[in-house]
Amino acid sequence: MAVGVAALAVVRRKLGADHARESAAIALASGLLDANRDCLKVLDTDGKVLRVSEHGAALMEAESPEELDGADWLNFWTGEHQSAAAEAWTNALAGRSTSFTGSCATTKGSPKWWNSTLTPVVGDDGAVVALLCASEDVTRQSTLLETLREQNELMHEMESHVRLVFYSSSPSFEHFYHVSSGVERVFGISPELLHSAPTAWLDLVLADDLEPLLAEMRRIVEGSAEGSFKYRIRRPDGCLRWIKSTAYPVRDDSGSVVRFVGISEDVTVEHERLTALNRLAYTDALTGLANRGALIRQMKALCKQEVAFGLMFIDLDRFKVLNDTLGHTAADRMLKDIAKVIQETFPADACVARLGGDEFAVIVSGVSDRATLGTLAKSLLEVLYSGARKDTAGAFVTASIGISLYPDHGRNHEALLTSADIAMYAAKKGGRNGFRFADKAVSDVLGDFELERGLPTALAAGQFVLHFQGIHEPVSLAVKSLEALVRWNHPTRGMVGPGSFIPILEESGFIVDVGAWVLDAALAQLAKWRAAGQKRLCMSVNVSARQLRDDAIVTVIDNGLRKYQLPPRCLEVELTESALMENPTLAQETLMSLKRLGVRIAIDDFGTGYSSLRYLADFSPDTVKIDRCFTARLGRDQANASIVRGIIEMAHELGIKVTAEGVETMEQLHILRDASCDYVQGFLLTEPMNADSLAGSQYQVAMPQR
Repeated sequence: MAVGVAALAVVRRKLGADHARESAAIALASGLLDANRDCLKVLDTDGKVLRVSEHGAALMEAESPEELDGADWLNFWTGEHQSAAAEAWTNALAGRSTSFTGSCATTKGSPKWWNSTLTPVVGDDGAVVALLCASEDVTRQSTLLETLREQNELMHEMESHVRLVFYSSSPSFEHFYHVSSGVERVFGISPELLHSAPTAWLDLVLADDLEPLLAEMRRIVEGSAEGSFKYRIRRPDGCLRWIKSTAYPVRDDSGSVVRFVGISEDVTVEHERLTALNRLAYTDALTGLANRGALIRQMKALCKQEVAFGLMFIDLDRFKVLNDTLGHTAADRMLKDIAKVIQETFPADACVARLGGDEFAVIVSGVSDRATLGTLAKSLLEVLYSGARKDTAGAFVTASIGISLYPDHGRNHEALLTSADIAMYAAKKGGRNGFRFADKAVSDVLGDFELERGLPTALAAGQFVLHFQGIHEPVSLAVKSLEALVRWNHPTRGMVGPGSFIPILEESGFIVDVGAWVLDAALAQLAKWRAAGQKRLCMSVNVSARQLRDDAIVTVIDNGLRKYQLPPRCLEVELTESALMENPTLAQETLMSLKRLGVRIAIDDFGTGYSSLRYLADFSPDTVKIDRCFTARLGRDQANASIVRGIIEMAHELGIKVTAEGVETMEQLHILRDASCDYVQGFLLTEPMNADSLAGSQYQVAMPQR
């Protein structure tokens, strides 16, 4: 702009020379005007536009500079902006260059902000003969500044009214760059105090919370990571508040932390609400004791910390009779009184819970010896038996108590609760008003009873599942077949192996229904695998003695093969020696019917039963499966190895294939391979797994190294 002004001044001084020189001067002045990137205008002393630059006309959205010729410059402005323009105009006419910033519209009505400078042009006599106006379009900058101003005002209003503290600190938290005014409402101290004494807020933190808070701050600083921590403060006015603070690292281009920013907020109300909800969620409404959820939460915590503890499961004897006799109101009063008795009998740090109805439980932390727990159980039984309670029911009450220990009877809450529950039933079965510790005998007897109770609904509820174990070629280790193994996914005991429930199924007669389900599910899965490309894959399914008592098994298998369109030779039915010999005549008839279908027959657990050559001839099996007890001794017992080789040779002489079960070591595999065993099966090669996991293994395992 200065170049343009100087040039115009020179032009003015040269106007009187001659016409040619005057024309050249005007052309030079116009060129300088058009070359400038501001909106340049030459105004006469009446405020009329004499000339506007090409670029200036474009900025004003005019079709051409001529469109603005003769326009009244002062009328471009309105309101306070016109006042500023008029003041600048007056100063320029008085010979003083003057600048101002204001808004005026373009020829198309678009508002723009301009930073304008009016410079007087004087003649030879010193009088102002024209004005040069240079206007820079600062609309974008003005809009940005306005936006920033509004944002700053918004942030200031937020910081002033919300109960939050916004802060920015050094990377070491040693001083604050910024602390919002909310610190006065949250911490009760001023921002100025924190600028002069950055650790003043730490002086308010309760002693129990200070070290964990400092440890978290050290972690954040050392790890240059974000963090969040909750702690209590005592404000200067004596009020106790819960505070939650967060910190986030801000990094420069090199990745170094240059500061931390964060928020601190008063969460006292939220904390009190959560505490109240927690109390409701984990408290028994009748007695005020912990409930089942609280008991399980405490047990999980102790198990995770591997702290030894004892669990007592307390069940009142004859409570249903008492409840029916006394009425619900009196019975509830009695339960509340018994809850107090239990609390008073056990140590103050014991977790006493009511599980529901007349069932209570107690966790005694740090105690794992039977003597101490037995003494506590006796004390409780004596108080209940003596009638020393203070309730008005006056009823005679006894209890049966089961006790389990961590980790002796389980390493998780489910196992410990089950063990204590079973032991309690044993105490009740033993005459009531006593206690029993969980032990194997109690668990076996009562565990079987518990399983038996769940059997009628297990099949309908879809609790039975199939796992599959590969039967491998001993040299290539390719999977030739799969054995379907039933498991019971019990709702409380988890996955239960067949050894725990198959005998119960046999005795109860449910084995027929469950066995039919196993066959159907196994064939359905085999059909899926074969359809997916495993065309030569076969399936082995165990059939019990109970299923062989009539020929219904033949119909079940025939229907299943037809249903899933499977070739009969892909199914191998496994039967134990004892199942075959329970009724040899009937078994032989059934097996012959199955053979006529084309189904293959295998004798399972060979060597543990009758091991008669006669029944090998009578039943004509396709396969014998050497029991795992023989396989386990391979490599340790030469005589046992000779027996295994003899079984294989004898079977081969009869045209029977041999599968060795229970292969768990490389040495066993090598011995069986050298003995020309046809197939091998065991954990070394494939562990039993569900269909999805087995599909992921692609039915093939890698060759183990010698």
